[in-house]
Amino acid sequence: MRALYAALATSLALLPAACEDAVRNDIDGTGSGADTDADGDADSDTDTDADGDADTDSDGDGCSEESQKIYVVDTNESLYGFDPPSGEFELVGVIDCPGEGQPFSMSVSREGIAYVLYRGAFSCVGINAVDITDASCIGDVGFACGQSGFDTFGMGFATDSADTTAETLYIGSVDTLQLGRLDTTTWTVTPIADLYDTPEMTGNALGELWGFFAWAAQPVVGRIDKTTGELSEVTNIDLPTDAAFAFAHWGGDYYLFHAPFDDTTVYKLSDGILDTYVPDTGLYIVGAGVSTCAPVSVE
Repeated sequence: MRALYAALATSLALLPAACEDAVRNDIDGTGSGADTDADGDADSDTDTDADGDADTDSDGDGCSEESQKIYVVDTNESLYGFDPPSGEFELVGVIDCPGEGQPFSMSVSREGIAYVLYRGAFSCVGINAVDITDASCIGDVGFACGQSGFDTFGMGFATDSADTTAETLYIGSVDTLQLGRLDTTTWTVTPIADLYDTPEMTGNALGELWGFFAWAAQPVVGRIDKTTGELSEVTNIDLPTDAAFAFAHWGGDYYLFHAPFDDTTVYKLSDGILDTYVPDTGLYIVGAGVSTCAPVSVE
């Protein structure tokens, strides 16, 4: 989920709008702002189903309809929802967080927050939290770039097991080729193990973590062991290595966003078979994220 260094170095821009995080949900997703509706909680989402919660879903798992989609971000900082069954992109909005740099990688939490890693000309400049419903800025999370060699990295949430909704944000370093955990409360990095190469990562509600290693001499998609970094269930991928790329799981399949130039093609990896799914999207996608609310299979 990142663009090439050269593209980033030549495309920096200052974002003009300020984040109005004082009136939004807080970064940890607990919604500590004043209640602005009539549903009795501390947010503004009126419950529209019959399960008695405030998330607009009907199964009581705390997942909104929005949190079950794939999201992508392009070099213009436009956030799109991607619908895997139809292959269609829908513009959510333009991210309005202030600061320098461009999106480099992105992950999405169960609470519907996109965490976007920004890179400047030569290195990381920070992580912003973004609301997936309208692309508005929640705020800079306070991540200190460069911890334990993790300056720029791919990232993805995975549940801790198939029996829990508790999740962990995993990151894969470009600089040290290491797997790590990123605590989304303290924003500190814990290194775990070495990796095959630089990955973009995606997880699911089964507790699995997967990686797309597009820059490796032999690009692959494989399942990453969350404690050792070792790969299993590996599929070799025949795509150019000199490309921006992003990666997301949905419904038991894997979606590879790949741009050797400035136009992303979407590939679908299903049962070990890679097919072109959406050619020539007209977007230059550098980040993708999907929460662990996304389905792990489709009936």
